This record gives sequence, C-alpha cells and structure tokens, in this order.
Amino acid sequence: MPTFDKYITKLEKETGKTFKNSKFNIDGWVFDNIARFQLNENNEIVKLKITDAGLKEIPKTILEISALKELSLEGNAIANLPEGIKDLADLRFLNLAYNNFENFPNEIVACNNLETLILTENNIKELPCEIKDFESLLELNLSRNNFTKLPDCVENYLRLSYLNLSQCGLNNLPVNFARLSNLQELDLSNNNFTKIPDEICKLPVLYRLYFNGNKLTEINDALFDIEKLEFLNLGFNKISEIPSSIGKLKQIRTLVIDYNNIKSLPNEISTLKTLRKLDLSGNKSGQFFPEIFGINNLQELNLIGNKITSIPKQINDLQLLRVLLLMDNEINDIPEELFELRNLVHIELGMNYISRVPEKINNLTELETLSLSNNNIKILPVEISDLTNLKELDLSNNSLEFLPVFLLNLNLPINFDANEDGVLLHNNPIDYPPISIIKKGNEAIKKYFKRNK
Repeated sequence: MPTFDKYITKLEKETGKTFKNSKFNIDGWVFDNIARFQLNENNEIVKLKITDAGLKEIPKTILEISALKELSLEGNAIANLPEGIKDLADLRFLNLAYNNFENFPNEIVACNNLETLILTENNIKELPCEIKDFESLLELNLSRNNFTKLPDCVENYLRLSYLNLSQCGLNNLPVNFARLSNLQELDLSNNNFTKIPDEICKLPVLYRLYFNGNKLTEINDALFDIEKLEFLNLGFNKISEIPSSIGKLKQIRTLVIDYNNIKSLPNEISTLKTLRKLDLSGNKSGQFFPEIFGINNLQELNLIGNKITSIPKQINDLQLLRVLLLMDNEINDIPEELFELRNLVHIELGMNYISRVPEKINNLTELETLSLSNNNIKILPVEISDLTNLKELDLSNNSLEFLPVFLLNLNLPINFDANEDGVLLHNNPIDYPPISIIKKGNEAIKKYFKRNK
C-alpha cells in the first residue's frame, strides 16, 4: 500500500498546490495557497482540504485514499462527482461549498457512512428523491442554492441534528417535516416565508432557530410551544407585535428581534429568567421598552437605532448587564444610575447627542470598551482615567478642542487614525497639543506637556 507521501506527491502534480501536514478546521476557509492534510497514528491520510485551487473535478488520487474520513474541496469549480466516491467507505465529512454543481450529486448517496454534507452556494435547482437514502446524516447544509421546494423524503433523516436551508427561496415545508425528531438546529433565514410553519413548532428537541430575513408580519403562538428553544432569531422581518405567550419560553437564552416594527413588549417578557441576550435594535420604537427592566439575568442588551431620547433610571435594575449597545439614538444625558452597573465591560453610546460624561463613570471598574463617538462632547471628566481595564475609548467625531493630559494615564495608544485602537480622537477640532505632535505617539505627547507646563 502506498505511503501517504506518495499520495501527496501525486496530488501536488494533479492540483498544482503545495500540501502541508497540519491540524486544521476542515469546515472553514483557510485563506492561503496551501492545501492541507492530516494523518492518524498509522500515518494514513484521514483529513484533506484543497480550497480555491480552480479544480474542475476531484483528483483521481483522492479516490485511492481509503482511510479518508474528512474531505473539503470548497471554493473550486467542480460540477460533477465520479462514481468512485463511493469507494471512500470511511468518509464521514464532505464539504463541496462554493463549487459549480447545478444538479444534486447523486453519487454521494452511495457514501453510506456520511454524517456531514456541505453544499453551500452552488447552483442546485432541485433535490432528487434519491436523497431519501441519506439516513446516516447528522448535519446537512444546502444554503444559498436555487431550489424552492424541499422534497417530502427528507423525513427519512431521522438522525439529522443540524439543517441549514438559508437563502434558498423556500416558502413552505413538507407536511412530514416534524418527523425530524432529532433536529436541534434549523436555519431558514433569508427565505420567503410569510408565516412560521406549524411543522417547526412540533420539533421536540429544537433548541436553535434562525428565521431572520423572511416576510413575517406576525408570530403564531405555537412557536412558543417549543419547550427546549434556547436561541431564536426573528430579525429583519415585518413583525409589529410580540405575543404574550412568549413567556412560555422557559429555556430561552438569546432572543433576536432586530429590524422589525416592534413598538412595545408584552409584560410576560420579564418572566424570561433564563434570557441572557436580547437584541431589539433597528425597531425605531422611540422608547427603552420598560418591560426589559424585569429581566433580572440579562447580560447583553442591544437597542441600537430605536430613536430613544433618554435612558431610564431603572437601568440599574439590570445588575448582571455586561454589554449595553445604545448607538444611533437621540440620547442627550447619561443618568448616574447607569454607573451602578458594575459588571459592564462594553458600552456603545455613539451617534447620540451627549455633551457631558458624569464623573461617576469611574464606578465601572470592569469596563474594557467605551464608545462615545459622534456626540457633542467638549470636556471629559478626569475620573475617566480611573478605568484601568479600558482597552478602547472611542471619542472620534466629537468637539474636543484639547487633549486632556490624564488620558495618558490609561496607558493606551492615542490615535488619530480610524483604523487603529486605543484612544481614538479623529475628527475632533483639537489644537492642543498640535495634531502633528499627537500623531507621533504617546511619548511625544508626554514630552510636549512636560515642556509646556
């Protein structure tokens, strides 16, 4: 039996690629010109990845590697598979994303042990009945193709736990879809659904559902009967009302309802004690949604783009909050109650009308990122220099006329370049020290202040 190096030599001739023996993540892109392989303890090739090589067909040598378990050929120009693919009896993982398949490659069906199949962004227009024989599949990704109907035979995938059908033009599901009794994660984002199919609501172990980017105007109550649901994304639809039955989601941890038409929330949302992340950005609600203050275990709150004019004092009820995103609103003042949230590590307050930062900001001792960009700030409190854990302070696009010397105490680079990190100051009318000094870096700034005491 040929040793692995003979296979690699042959593959390098067939593909024109240089191969490297290294550990890698086979289901993601590797942006370099190196093909990769991985060996088992018997020096057999078990993983192989050849991306972006312009391949129009599978190299014949691959069909000789009998121990191969995982194969990724994403980003090529392959349109057909050889019958010999069935000889890879140990194949468990096959990634053919970003190729040129116009028809579903039926040859794969003969790979009886295949558990993961990825065919993202090909040009597949129809799924044949032969796919019913994929009874070993655990994960199937058919996203970004052109079929608009899912055949009834998918009900045979009784082991399937992950299914991605995003951006395929679907508007309904087979009647027996609920037979996928082991399905745990389902992605139906960016399709043409006008309602959530009842079949989804009957999936017994579903815990992660993406339904963003469809054409929903309302949510049927049955959705909230999915007892194990932990993640729900309903963003970028046309939903105007959240049913009170949302309180039935007793295990929900992440709820995304961004860019809809939500103006108010039901009181029942405050009963979601497991909820950790809530995204209501882009709803242009005009308010802070007072019901949120009852979600005591919330850790991340996104209210970007809601035309909010003020932050209620009740914000201090959210004592476990770590991330607060309030960019692109109409906020004038920061209440001191905000600085009672001592677990905050990230705050976004950019693109508002804030002119003053309260001195009590130094209470936020865990803060790592603070964005105050695009406001009307002229003066900063010296207490901001007490934030010793700060890694980025964005003060760009404000009205600062001088650089406060105490910002040097943060031990962060002071930058006028929008592409850098540290303390960001671009687009401020600063004339002291001169911009030419600031651009030379912190040491030059320190020397300037020392000379000009």
